Amino acid sequence: MKTFNYAPASPIKDNITMLAVSVGMVVVPLVYPFGIRIGSTRILGPTSTAIVFIIGGLVLLVITLNKVHLARALAANGGKIVVDADSVTYPIIKKGEKTDKIFKISDIKHLKYDDEEGELEIFLTDDTQITLHAGFFESFERYEEFFALLKK
Repeated sequence: MKTFNYAPASPIKDNITMLAVSVGMVVVPLVYPFGIRIGSTRILGPTSTAIVFIIGGLVLLVITLNKVHLARALAANGGKIVVDADSVTYPIIKKGEKTDKIFKISDIKHLKYDDEEGELEIFLTDDTQITLHAGFFESFERYEEFFALLKK
């Protein structure tokens, strides 16, 4: 039986770059409106550019805050992943409540790691998809150890 800590130590610190970028995307066009040009051809005026940047920044801010909320909820409820023989128990947060779900390693159809998002997607034979964030593990080495157990 192996136990993996699945809750980041500092969720806000881990996402500080995304928070800064999203706030910057909202504030900069409001303070310093700018348009987009290629050569002398005007592609977007200052108002259109500001609207695009503000909407994009707000979407990015909501996604980042949702990830921080999930990480804090896992940390508060003691998120742990337990691999025992052929079964894996993992935490899931829905509406602020932590519940544990179980799947069998033999039921794994396909594993996919998204490098850009840092997410491990586990596809099961019953068409269930489970997404685990690699950044929520205590270290990348522990994540790789967990990934190796799933590949067996």
